[in-house]
Amino acid sequence: MDNDRIIEHLKEICWTPEPEEKKAFFQGLEERGLTARRPEAINHWDFLLRQFFYVGKWIWLLSAVLLLCITGICYGSTGNYPFALTPLLAVGILVETGRSFRWKMAELEYTARFSLRSVMLARMFLVGVVETAGLLVVIWVVRPWFSYSLSRVFLYMMVPYLAASLSGSVYERKNRSHSGWGSIIICFMSSGLFAAAPYCLSSLYEERFSFIWTVAFILIIICLFVSVRRWICELEEPVWNL
Repeated sequence: MDNDRIIEHLKEICWTPEPEEKKAFFQGLEERGLTARRPEAINHWDFLLRQFFYVGKWIWLLSAVLLLCITGICYGSTGNYPFALTPLLAVGILVETGRSFRWKMAELEYTARFSLRSVMLARMFLVGVVETAGLLVVIWVVRPWFSYSLSRVFLYMMVPYLAASLSGSVYERKNRSHSGWGSIIICFMSSGLFAAAPYCLSSLYEERFSFIWTVAFILIIICLFVSVRRWICELEEPVWNL
């Protein structure tokens, strides 16, 4: 069956009535000078700003609450378990990046002004930068409450956060249409794992293990970059021939 027959067959199946007042509608557009108007060009910063307001407000609220909780727990406790809360920050970025697929909006974003790849990159960048910046502020604030150096506090908080982000990104890449609970469970499991780790290895936070933490940080960063790159490259960007 050639394309012409397919088109005719689709017209028969998907018949739609002629729109009313079509001529008057287009005449009104011409009178207002809208027919020749093209979308104004925007730069990268404008694009990021628009995506910032598109990100769900609950994600920013959740991130703020978690950062405040981590700060408060660090202030009221001298233990190491506050470090295990940072994986929960990854919930926001993982759930947000999969929202287009979960709400069946990917097809619309394919045909919109910006590609789905650009949109997802922008959202991951925004949520990741904001959460990382907030976590860095928390690290600087809570540092005096610990006997560790600033670099060690940085590693103890960033490694669990990045490890959860890495695990979640791999899961999201393979389960795009999932409800999102998988990523949330992964973050909570990562938090529980790092909370239980000191009980299995009591010397985990000693200075002699700083090198291992540093190596783990570097390896996770590399793996996360590779995972996100594969995730973005696997996004389809079909071109519609209308």
